Amino acid sequence: MAQSLPESIDLNAAVRNRWQLTGQIKVSDLQRMPHELLHNEDSFIDYDIQFQTSQAVLGEAVIKVKGDLELICQRSLEPFTYTIEKQSTVGFISEVEDEAKLPPEVLATWVEDMMVDPKALVEDEILLLIPDYPNKAGAELDSKYLSDDSEAPESDDDDNLFSVLKDLK
Repeated sequence: MAQSLPESIDLNAAVRNRWQLTGQIKVSDLQRMPHELLHNEDSFIDYDIQFQTSQAVLGEAVIKVKGDLELICQRSLEPFTYTIEKQSTVGFISEVEDEAKLPPEVLATWVEDMMVDPKALVEDEILLLIPDYPNKAGAELDSKYLSDDSEAPESDDDDNLFSVLKDLK
């Protein structure tokens, strides 16, 4: 559960001892989630964080997240299940110049005072997977939200606001 994730951990100890943090986190416990896109916040996301040494930077972590989110379709406004699953590697840096030392497939993560918030690492990965405008496959926009162009009045030069300017010439 989310309670098993510490608020912060010492990066040196985590990397040196190759710590592995595994568990589940409740979506409602994540503060930066786009709550307006979520239909239900009671689901759990599985996570696995494996810390490892790095030749280039302060250390690295392989982060895996997997689970189902109940999102609200932005077309039909109906709830639907959105499956997330990803593994990525982050490299911990404390100087801007260190980012250039990372391989292209490793994302930079800023560290201050050699302390890392594992909950924030998991939340970052989840946030990167949620679409900006979730759409259920095959969802259609309800016709009551569409405008009917056939009912729009035909405009001619007399109704046009700029026709007055034409006469001034």
